[in-house]
Amino acid sequence: MTADDFTRFRSVLAGMSKLYERELDGPLLDAYWLALREWPLAEFEQAAGHLLAHSRFMPRPADFTELRNAGRMTAGEAWSAALQHARGAWRAGPAVPEVERAVQAIGGWPVIAGAYADSLQFLERRFADAFREIEARVEIREQLPAIAGPSSTWRGRVTGPTKVAELLPHLRRPA
Repeated sequence: MTADDFTRFRSVLAGMSKLYERELDGPLLDAYWLALREWPLAEFEQAAGHLLAHSRFMPRPADFTELRNAGRMTAGEAWSAALQHARGAWRAGPAVPEVERAVQAIGGWPVIAGAYADSLQFLERRFADAFREIEARVEIREQLPAIAGPSSTWRGRVTGPTKVAELLPHLRRPA
């Protein structure tokens, strides 16, 4: 939103506060603006309408963010996409970037492709944990680049498990 949208933003929140019988003072309005000012006005109004129709209490900024995150891929959906990709969709090109990162974190496509059916549940658990952690980090890096830095500045590469024997020559011995 822009400064020009503040009047409409204030009006929507004032209506919500009346409906929920909550007082909306200056500091509280400022807090909502601080948390939600990056939203386009149309998206904010749409989310406010949904929350008005479905919330029993005055929505907090986190409730708005939760709605926005509902459109993101879940860990289960990402695992399904990874399995489909491993079964042959890889010929069409790389998977969704978040899926690619999570797959690399658990050892890469060969690990999934070579897994026995009875071990897939364990692999899925590792993938889901990696996917959720990567998603959280990427979101923070994108929203707060001045604090966390953009994900493009991270120059490391997750390559999966490494044999300890390959690491030994790189370790220094104590003097």
